[in-house]
Amino acid sequence: MRGKGGQRVSGIRFILAAYAGSRLFYLIAGLLLVRLVPTSAYQLTTMDVPPGSLNIWSHWDGQHYVALARDGYLHPPRDVSPAFFPVYPLLVRSFSELSGDHLSQGIISWWGTAVSLLFLPLAFYFIYGIARQAWGESVAKGTILALAFFPTTFFLNATYSESLFLAVSAGSLWAIRVRKNLLLACILAGVASATRNVGVFLVVPLVYEWIKGGGLKNGSQRWQGLYLALAPSGLIIYMGYSWMKFSDPLFFYHAQKNWEREATGPLVTATRAWQTADESFHTLQDPGLWAHPTIQTLTEHVDLANSLYSLAFLVFALILLLLGLRHLPFSLTIYGLLLVIVPALFGRPDSPLMGVPRYVLMAFPIFFVLGLLSKNKLLFGIWLILSTVFSIVLCALFVTWRFVA
Repeated sequence: MRGKGGQRVSGIRFILAAYAGSRLFYLIAGLLLVRLVPTSAYQLTTMDVPPGSLNIWSHWDGQHYVALARDGYLHPPRDVSPAFFPVYPLLVRSFSELSGDHLSQGIISWWGTAVSLLFLPLAFYFIYGIARQAWGESVAKGTILALAFFPTTFFLNATYSESLFLAVSAGSLWAIRVRKNLLLACILAGVASATRNVGVFLVVPLVYEWIKGGGLKNGSQRWQGLYLALAPSGLIIYMGYSWMKFSDPLFFYHAQKNWEREATGPLVTATRAWQTADESFHTLQDPGLWAHPTIQTLTEHVDLANSLYSLAFLVFALILLLLGLRHLPFSLTIYGLLLVIVPALFGRPDSPLMGVPRYVLMAFPIFFVLGLLSKNKLLFGIWLILSTVFSIVLCALFVTWRFVA
C-alpha cells in the first residue's frame, strides 16, 4: 500500500500527464483545423488585420485582452476593454516585458496563450486535491480527465482569463476545504474577483465553510471572520479604479452594452433561449445541408446553431449540479449554481445564453459529478469520447473566427 507521499507523487504525475496530453492535443488540433476549415469572413472586421497577425488562440475576447495588455484601459466606444478585469492582462503584459519582447500585437497574443498554459496545472492540482480529499484518488483522476477533455476546454489554451480564474478560484476553495486556511482562501478569492466579476461569488462558499467550521461559535476563530473582507477586495479595488478613471465604479458592467447585453429575468431568459434554440435546430434540418454537405456548409450551419448548444450546455450543467446534491458539499453546489445561473441572465436579445458554454467551464463543481461517474468505466469512457469529439467541432469554430462562447 502506498503512503501519503507516494499517493501525492502519483497524483502530481497524473495531473501533469493529463495537462500535457490534453493541451498538446488541442494545440495540434487547432493548427490542423485552421488549415482544413475555411476562415469566417468575420475575421476581416476584427483586430486580426492583416489576417493572421493574432495567433489562433487570441480570437474574440482574446483580441480585447491583447489590446488591453498593450494599451491599457481606454474609453468606449473606441475600446470596450473596461468590461475585462485587470489581473490577466496585467500578467500577460508583465511576462511580455520581462521577456524583453517588443510589445506588438502578435507577441502579446502569444504570451496570452503562454500565461493561460502556465496557470492551468495549478487549476488541475487544486481541483484534484479537493476531489481526492472528498471522494478518493480514483474520482479525483476522473474529475481531471472530465475537465481536460470537456467540450469547451480548448478555451484553457486561449488568450482568455479562464485558466487563471480556474486556478485562483479552485485554489481558494482548496485552501478552505483541504488546508483549512481561511486567510489564504480569502486572498485567492480577492485575486479571483479582480480576474472575473463572478469571482465575487466565492464569498458565499467561504462564508458557509467558515460558519460550518465553527467560526461563529469558536472564540479563537471568530476574529478570523475579518479575513472574509478580503474575498471581494479585487472587485472593490477595480471599482475604485473605474471610479477615478471613468467616474463610474460600475463601468465594467455598463460597458457590456457595447455587446447589447442586458439583465433579464429567469422567465424571459428561458423563453428567449427556447425560441432561439428552436430556430437554431431548424438550421441543422436544412435539406440542402445534407444533400450536398461540405466542410464550409457544415461549419456555417453548426455556427448558426449556437443558441441550441448553448441551451444544451446550460441544461446539462444544471442537471449535473442537481444530481450532485446528494454527493457534493453544499458550498460547492451553491457556488456551481451561482456560476451557471447568474451569468446566463445577462445575454443579448438575439443570443440570450451568449457565453454559457464557456461559463460552464468555470463552474468546476460539475466536474466532480462527472468524476463520480468514472466509477462506471464504460459509461465514463463513452462520455469522454463524445465530449472530445464535440470539443473538436467547437474548437474548429473558434480557431476559424466563429463564435462559440
